[in-house]
Amino acid sequence: MNGRYVVDENGERVAVLLDIEDYEKIVAHQSDEPPDDDEACDPEEAERRITEFITRSDELPGPPVEELAEQVAALMRAALRDLEAVMDGKPHNKVLATQLLVGQRARGLQPGDPEQWHLYAATTLLSGIVVRGAKS
Repeated sequence: MNGRYVVDENGERVAVLLDIEDYEKIVAHQSDEPPDDDEACDPEEAERRITEFITRSDELPGPPVEELAEQVAALMRAALRDLEAVMDGKPHNKVLATQLLVGQRARGLQPGDPEQWHLYAATTLLSGIVVRGAKS
């Protein structure tokens, strides 16, 4: 592997940049089986790997990952505002029942159905409205 690193403001290495060939070698040697229960999950190592993947992906064609992430977050904020407008003034139990029904519909779909994930995303957005309604 090459020796290109991402360093933080203190000059500490925080990520390694991999060539596509090196990445493909690593992926080819990984198993599809889940890790053993005995194998400890190091959250810091997981974050380093995620950072490494994000950093390396910025070298691919297209806008920076940060820009794409902000666009996605903005879309979700807009969706939440629209959802709040739909639920505004509705009784708390009606909002909760809506969240439960959307989740029930999601669970009724096949795992490969893209609509399932849309419904799960809706239940996540509704959960914030439900929690705020319960507190008021």
